[in-house]
Amino acid sequence: MNLFVLGNVANDSLFYVNKYPKSGETILAKKIIKDIGGKGFNQAVSARRAGVNVSFWTCIGSDEVSEKILKILEKEEISTNSILRQDSNTDESIIIINNDGRNYIVSNCHNAESIDHNYVKLMFNSMKEGDALLIQGNLKEDVTHSCVKKAFKKKIKVFLNASPISFDYPKILPYVETLIINESENKKLSKSKKIDIGNKILLDMGVSNVITTKGDRGLIYSSGNNEYSFKAAKVDVADTTGAGDVFCGTLAAYICLGNNYKDSCLKSMNVASMSVKECGTYMSIPSKKLA
Repeated sequence: MNLFVLGNVANDSLFYVNKYPKSGETILAKKIIKDIGGKGFNQAVSARRAGVNVSFWTCIGSDEVSEKILKILEKEEISTNSILRQDSNTDESIIIINNDGRNYIVSNCHNAESIDHNYVKLMFNSMKEGDALLIQGNLKEDVTHSCVKKAFKKKIKVFLNASPISFDYPKILPYVETLIINESENKKLSKSKKIDIGNKILLDMGVSNVITTKGDRGLIYSSGNNEYSFKAAKVDVADTTGAGDVFCGTLAAYICLGNNYKDSCLKSMNVASMSVKECGTYMSIPSKKLA
């Protein structure tokens, strides 16, 4: 089984501050890191390090950062043959991290949003029944909807990390094998203030498995037959950036490798907790040995 990851990649600028600025206030960063990130990239690398074969489909620019991205992917043993390139700069994210390791992120997805139906068609031509697809919320709405429905029709498992939420998802939830969201995304999609009830509402919308992550408080998994609640390990947090992506990629990998959801959730949560001990995005993804 191959895991296809369709998503974005970004040039990250991480600013570490003592506290978030107030409106109109200028503050000084105590540290700045340049790294490679983006939800698609982070999840693809995390999944590959967990041991599954990964085919990463994305669109990048033609600048020096793009060359760096290609070298990293080759180092990670992720094929770059299918990556689309255009005459532009790499998408960027500005990330502000406070002393608690929590962050605010602002991104542009110009390249990711240029992914169209023709490119997606090429991806599906290389997929077969039994493969899996992991996507996020950075693609255009029509492309996302088309991808999920085509994958379902082709009997390809769909892992959807509905983040960021930039359009309505209810129409495609019946085609989703596994929905991975955080607490705020749960509330937006389910219209419920309670996470456990929100999970059940999303199941009623047609999803087979719902996982709502709660940061340092763990997660709740729900399906038609089971419900599990896990507490996260207590660790010293340096930077939470990318931890959710590490969880998503690792979980999809473990499921593809034949593990059950209970074990996969617990293992993936533990791997994600390792990532928050380090600063950065790509540089904080746990190694193969740890995954």
